[in-house]
Amino acid sequence: MNPHAHKVKFREERDEDVLSASFKYPYLFELLVERYEEAFIRKAKSVVRNDEAARDIVQDTFVKIYIYGKKFRPMEGARFSSWAYKVLMNVCFNWYKKMKRERQFFSVLDEDMEAVLPHDDRDERAQKLDRDYLESMFAHLPETFARILRLYVVDSKDYKQIAEVEGVSEGAIKTRMHRARAELRKISEDITY
Repeated sequence: MNPHAHKVKFREERDEDVLSASFKYPYLFELLVERYEEAFIRKAKSVVRNDEAARDIVQDTFVKIYIYGKKFRPMEGARFSSWAYKVLMNVCFNWYKKMKRERQFFSVLDEDMEAVLPHDDRDERAQKLDRDYLESMFAHLPETFARILRLYVVDSKDYKQIAEVEGVSEGAIKTRMHRARAELRKISEDITY
């Protein structure tokens, strides 16, 4: 049967049946995308308040629905749509956590900040995780960039102090910091959580 005719045949089927059939005929999954995409985008926008991010989240949601769809089991009161919205909300939540981490991380690198990592004795474990996260990011950088960022972020040195340690001008440190931050942004976009 040709894909178009097959899709027409499945157009009136229940979501659960379309999902199940899509594992044998992947083009049928498009029917679920057609049914839910706009509603998912509206819901994602209401959560993350960003159009582009909402579209990315919805795309990721459909990928996860397809990948994990074989684990879905319809039950009384738990339809496909309930499960699919739960997947969407999990993806939204994970996006939010990632953005929060990135905002915190890059705000740390803001030139105007004096102190970088919060020093809160009640939250030493979180501080260690922040340091571990920073070190894992620094490991992806050329050593020159990692060294000056470590001095700035971990050791709380200002540009003048870093310039003295590195034996270069303060202007050179500003340029290196700008390049280092750009490299970190690229790296953080490539790392998935």
